Amino acid sequence: MARNSKRKNPNIGKLHIIHNKYKGKMSYFKVCVLRSSSRGNCTAIWTARSAILIDCAGLSFEGLEKDLKSINLDPCRINGILITHGHEDHICKKTFKIADRYGIPIYIHPDTYQVVRERYGLKDHQFKIMHHTQKPFAIDDLKIVPIKTFHRGGYVGKAFGFCIAYKHKGSWCRMGFLTDTSKVTDNMVRMLYDCKCLVIECNHDTKLAWEKSPNQSTWREHLNNEAAARALVRIKNGSSNRLALKYVFLAHISARHNDAKTLISRISKGIGKDNIADCDLILTYHGKRTQVKDIL
Repeated sequence: MARNSKRKNPNIGKLHIIHNKYKGKMSYFKVCVLRSSSRGNCTAIWTARSAILIDCAGLSFEGLEKDLKSINLDPCRINGILITHGHEDHICKKTFKIADRYGIPIYIHPDTYQVVRERYGLKDHQFKIMHHTQKPFAIDDLKIVPIKTFHRGGYVGKAFGFCIAYKHKGSWCRMGFLTDTSKVTDNMVRMLYDCKCLVIECNHDTKLAWEKSPNQSTWREHLNNEAAARALVRIKNGSSNRLALKYVFLAHISARHNDAKTLISRISKGIGKDNIADCDLILTYHGKRTQVKDIL
């Protein structure tokens, strides 16, 4: 069920006209991780016709606008903010302010919306909320398939990853998004087969986590480096598309329980054992965006 609110930006109609004018004259399917950490998460995914954010936390208005400008993505073009779960590093008060400023619908599972609504005291009909379930749905020309993940604690609600597909010249180009999960099941792996791009959590190195925080439980709710490497091998080996996992964004990296050198070493060795050497491993950051990848 959607709660409708008027789009506030007068340029939105003009932008649709502009992009309809060029429909069919250009095609791309781009990904950029704007922020990824326990401080905030936001990933931009866009085509010539539509754009979405997965999560939107850890960025000010100015920071978001600066990042979007640097990748030539007008915030007025964004068709939806897709929420993985209810923790504050993924959805916060500012998420709703950003959605309100640009008239962006928020796509969120009802269980997650309920805990977020209670936490922030949100009023009915205050924002445009689009509830989704585990069933596939579409945001303009992007097909979204929710993937149930395993994440507990606090205001989590119901946690999801996503497989996002864009149809180009009769074939589907797929990308996956999988963070904030304590494990990767066979079903999750199957749902990510043939993804040319994957944003995957590599939260911690188990040895470092045990050494520094043996009594802390939160890191156990996230995917470690070795588990991420095993998931990559399983996805790659199960895919029929030789370009599967061409681009892999290593996400939600713990500042305390991981480091770039250890992470790259663990992932490279883990996938190298199965002779997988054609993955472009891309680090993500808490304070700056990644490079843009066009995955068509």
